[in-house]
Amino acid sequence: MRRVGVIGLGGMGSALAASLLATDHYVVCFDIRPDVLRPIVELGAEAAADARELAGACDVVLTFLPGPSQVLEVALGSERGVLAGLADGAALLDMSTCNPEVAAIIGQAYDAAGRRFVDCPVSRKAPNMTVLVGGPSGVLGPDADVLAAVSRTLVYCGHRGAGYATKLLNQHIKYSWYLASAEALLIAEAMGLNAGEVADAIAECSGGDSGLTTAAAYFRHDTESVRNRAPASTITKDSALAERMATNAGIRSRTLEPVVDFFQSVAASEFRDRAYPESTELLQRIRSMPPK
Repeated sequence: MRRVGVIGLGGMGSALAASLLATDHYVVCFDIRPDVLRPIVELGAEAAADARELAGACDVVLTFLPGPSQVLEVALGSERGVLAGLADGAALLDMSTCNPEVAAIIGQAYDAAGRRFVDCPVSRKAPNMTVLVGGPSGVLGPDADVLAAVSRTLVYCGHRGAGYATKLLNQHIKYSWYLASAEALLIAEAMGLNAGEVADAIAECSGGDSGLTTAAAYFRHDTESVRNRAPASTITKDSALAERMATNAGIRSRTLEPVVDFFQSVAASEFRDRAYPESTELLQRIRSMPPK
């Protein structure tokens, strides 16, 4: 059984660590927040003092971090980073949401040091993750079995950076759909319709799926479902990264522009750190206008 390190114990990282422990893996964890580290240690994980110490104790390191700057710092930190402690033949698999340029920077440094790096962002939480692997089949080597044990499926995206790129394209579609769904249900309310009933009807039609169900949870007052969604700050970051990637590709996305614009407004509001469907309240303020 391979020794697995997990760095970053937010909702996604904690679910990953718990799932690895449930499948009898040896798990070492690190997070700068003792309060999120403690429950995973109580489940049976070992705790490391920093990323370098963790890397030295593991065959593969999995990172779940807020964004590009944190991933670069943890992966490449000269004194306390993963690369400083990673043994020959060991690997860093980053499961965070980043732009493809991050994979190029980290990959070049790891290649030069004779270590392995693969971008492996995910959709959904462990043990039901879809892992978007930045490389061809076989790139994970023995670590494929580690990820398969806590995932629904592994999708090989072809080359380094393609995992990150595919995840951002997923976010583009998902949150554009959510915003359109939320706006449609606001229109329903403005017309005097019951937004929850409209959502139920559309769910039986071709318009119903993730974007709609997320928006509908707010209008149905399904507080548990809303609470389980990512914070709006994550969507602000992901949509901005997706827009930058599109721009770098020479594409102006007119569907993504309003998503980025809206979530930038959310980031400047009291909804920044709340579950993103709660920002529908701000959407209502922004979109409302006097009736003709």
